[in-house]
Amino acid sequence: MRCYFAVFMPTTEGHYAVEFPDIPEAFTQGNSLEECMIMGADALAIAVEEYAKARKELPAASTLATVKSWAEEQKNEQGISPDGEFLYQLFIAPEVDMTPVRVSVSFPKSVLETVDSRAAQCGMTRSGFLATAALSYSPTA
Repeated sequence: MRCYFAVFMPTTEGHYAVEFPDIPEAFTQGNSLEECMIMGADALAIAVEEYAKARKELPAASTLATVKSWAEEQKNEQGISPDGEFLYQLFIAPEVDMTPVRVSVSFPKSVLETVDSRAAQCGMTRSGFLATAALSYSPTA
């Protein structure tokens, strides 16, 4: 289980921005701290899933002292007023199991031929094509 610190930074509009210094792809903002807690957890989960899909190793987690130092650098670079207090929260990164699992499915022969043809056109395997299609599927409401 990996844990990462999030930095909650007040914005000039009275809201908060949330960043994970160790995972720069995970950032969001919200109107309140409560909203930012939810949005921060979602941003971290999405970033971790993208790392897993890309087969990228998650970065090592920084210490609180390192994260505070990073936040001070951000404060100086972005010109955030000194009265804007940063808050720090440790989040547990969700586990994403990318272990391949063999399954057996049945398709009409013509459908399977279509799947194989389209997979070949995309330079993908049948499994890769079906997985990509399933992940990109969005049912209409």
